[in-house]
Amino acid sequence: MKESHIQKFNTVYQSSDCYYGQELRPEFTDYFANQNLAGMQALDLGCGEGRYTLYLAEKRCHVTAIDRTPAGIFKLRSTAQKLQLPVAASVLDIADFTFNKNQFDIIVAATVLDHLADGLRQRTIDSIQSALKPGGILYVNVFTVSDPGYIVKQQAASEVSVSGVSDTAFCMEYYYKPDELKLHFQDLTHLYYYEGIEEDLSHGQPHHHGWACLLAQKP
Repeated sequence: MKESHIQKFNTVYQSSDCYYGQELRPEFTDYFANQNLAGMQALDLGCGEGRYTLYLAEKRCHVTAIDRTPAGIFKLRSTAQKLQLPVAASVLDIADFTFNKNQFDIIVAATVLDHLADGLRQRTIDSIQSALKPGGILYVNVFTVSDPGYIVKQQAASEVSVSGVSDTAFCMEYYYKPDELKLHFQDLTHLYYYEGIEEDLSHGQPHHHGWACLLAQKP
């Protein structure tokens, strides 16, 4: 992630509340709501302020969480310590993280692959699949070319005004094409897949996002 992007997220995470809100994607909570995760090992890549980490840890899953923004990790550590949750959170670049084979029962990559440059993105996709245990669950979501931010990216040199764009849209490195996320993880068993456009009221001015979301299991 570019230094300017890290600085942007570091700034927004310094607010006292959770900048992107507390609510998780419904497909994630629906899947894990009634599951016993006690003692399992999870990895939250690009965890930000740790919404997904805290959800899993509250179910007594041991979570390794990494992010490049010190403010986000500080907030996550403080909350985890206060609640005495099993969280190991580190300020770390994904490029520097060691993915051990068959290490994790659950891996979360929520709006992180789309923040990675091409080479690192593909290496991370490969590493995620290797690091999942057999039977392990992957949850990943990304922004797509249906997102208004993609239009802004394509028209960056023009004076065209586009409404409904996230205030952190300039931090995106890549927008996914239709079905592209599925193809990246075609060797996994797909449990749920969704693409669509939704309104986001969690931060900044009201805006929309084009989403692709995948729940998958390693055979």
